[in-house]
Amino acid sequence: MNRWLWIGFVLTCLFVTNLEAQEEKKRKWQVTGYVSDMATFDWSSDSLVVDNLIHNRINFKWFPTSNFNLFLDLRTRLFMGKRVGAPYFAEAVDLNNDYFDLSVHFPKNKNWLVHSMLDRAYIEWYKNDWEVRLGRQRINWGINLVWNPNDLFNVYSFFDIDYIERPGSDALRIKKYIGFASSLELAANMADDFDEMVLASMFRWNKWNYDFQVIAAKAKEDIALGLGWAGNLGKAGFKGEATFFQPYKKDAKLNEMLLAVLSADYAFKNTLYVQLAVLYNTDGSDELGITGLGFSNAESLTTRNLSPFPFSVFAQTTYQLHPLLNGGLSIIYFPGSRNALFLNPNLTYSLKENWDLSLILQWYYDDFFGEYEAFGRLVYLRGKWSF
Repeated sequence: MNRWLWIGFVLTCLFVTNLEAQEEKKRKWQVTGYVSDMATFDWSSDSLVVDNLIHNRINFKWFPTSNFNLFLDLRTRLFMGKRVGAPYFAEAVDLNNDYFDLSVHFPKNKNWLVHSMLDRAYIEWYKNDWEVRLGRQRINWGINLVWNPNDLFNVYSFFDIDYIERPGSDALRIKKYIGFASSLELAANMADDFDEMVLASMFRWNKWNYDFQVIAAKAKEDIALGLGWAGNLGKAGFKGEATFFQPYKKDAKLNEMLLAVLSADYAFKNTLYVQLAVLYNTDGSDELGITGLGFSNAESLTTRNLSPFPFSVFAQTTYQLHPLLNGGLSIIYFPGSRNALFLNPNLTYSLKENWDLSLILQWYYDDFFGEYEAFGRLVYLRGKWSF
C-alpha cells in the first residue's frame, strides 16, 4: 500500500476533528479517537529493558443516507526502544489474520518503527429487519471477558493491554432480526485457501430472561458446533459458552476438542466488582507451561488455542478507590504440574476530562527450568487523551 495514502488519510481526519461542529441532526460524519504514550519496563531478564509506544487511533464514521454507513478506523503506532532492533520485529508487529494488506511500515532504524493499518474498513446497510456488513469488521459472537469459544472469526489476547478495540476480519456478515430479541446471522471471511475460511451461522433468542445462542460452522479445518448464554442467578451475572471442534479431514493433524467456559460476576453497592471464570479444554496439556499461551503471536492465535492448559481459572476485582482513581487486579491460574500463574494489578487515575494515567503490571510465573519463578516481569505506564 502507498504510505502517502495513509499520511493523507491521517492528515484529513486530524483536520476534520478541528472543524467547527455542525448541528447534531445535520451532521453526516463523526470522528473520534485517542492518543496514548506508554512506557514499558521489562525486568524479565537480568537487565532492565525500557521501550516506548505512542499509539494514535482515528475512528471515522460517515452517514450518507438513513440506511447506509461507512466506517474507517486507522491505528498508527510508533515503537521506540531496544526491542525495535531485534530480528523480525517489524514482521511480528504486522501479524494479523486479515485477507487484504491494509498496513504499512514507515522507514525504521535500530531504535524506532512506525506501523499503521486500517483495522476497520466496512460498509453497513440496514433496512427493516435486515442488516448487512461488508469489509474489515469485528464479528463478536463471544460472551465472556477473557476466553470466547464462540468467537470463531477474530480471537483476541487478554494479555494485549493496548488494543481495546480488538482485531477484525475481512468478511461478509448478514443479520436478520426475527421477532423480539431473536436474530439469525450468517458470516464468512475471505481466504485464499478453503481450509482457512470460516463459514458460520448463529441463531440467537431470549427465554426465561436469558439470551441464548447456537452456532453451526465450518471453522477453518473443523466442523464446529457452539452454544452460549447470558443471564442472571439472583443479582449475579451468569454466562457460559462452549464449542465442539471436529476436524473434517481424515488425515487431520488436529484432535477433536471441546472448549467450555463458565463465568459469574457481581457488582456491590460500594463499587466493588468481582468476576470468576473457568475454562475447560479437553485437548489441553501443561507441557509447554505459560510459554504455550502464544499471547505474543497474533497470527497463530485461534479459537482452538485460547489456552493450552486443561483448566484455566480467571478471577478479577475492581474498585473505585476515589472518584478519580480506580484499581483492579486480575489473576489467571493454570492448575497442573507447573502451577503457572498470571498476575495483573492496575491503577487508573483521571487527570481531567478525557485524560487518564494508568499503571499496569503483568507478572508471569511458571516452573521454568525446574525452578518456580517469574518468567516475565513487565510494568507499563500509560497516559491517554481521548477525543
